[in-house]
Amino acid sequence: MAKKKPIKCKCGNTWQPLEVPTNKEWNFVSPMPDKNGNVTITRMASWTCPSCGKSKTGAKGKTKGEFKEEDTPKYQIEHAISAGEKFSLEDLAEKTGFDIDNIRKIIPMYQKKKNIKGKIKDDYFIPE
Repeated sequence: MAKKKPIKCKCGNTWQPLEVPTNKEWNFVSPMPDKNGNVTITRMASWTCPSCGKSKTGAKGKTKGEFKEEDTPKYQIEHAISAGEKFSLEDLAEKTGFDIDNIRKIIPMYQKKKNIKGKIKDDYFIPE
């Protein structure tokens, strides 16, 4: 993470993002890329103030990254279904980061949306 600003609590206490353990962390991805096609990814976190004990949320760091549509789970699922080839639901689940039960629910939605014929049999998607 490139940029680190101090975290300031309402009680007046200040600390660096890496000095105090976080309670929770998540990523926030900017919706629009810059002119070079890079998106800003902000690592957000919540801390408990060491002085007063109140919860504080802020940015732990920011970085720029190239955003490729091919890396998104949505693209990978749509591409797998519309390719017209048999594929393993387990492989698709591993590639997208979803569990296999969610893949079983997602595929029929995409089939309906894209009007693609096929069926799920023995944890494989078989196009018709």
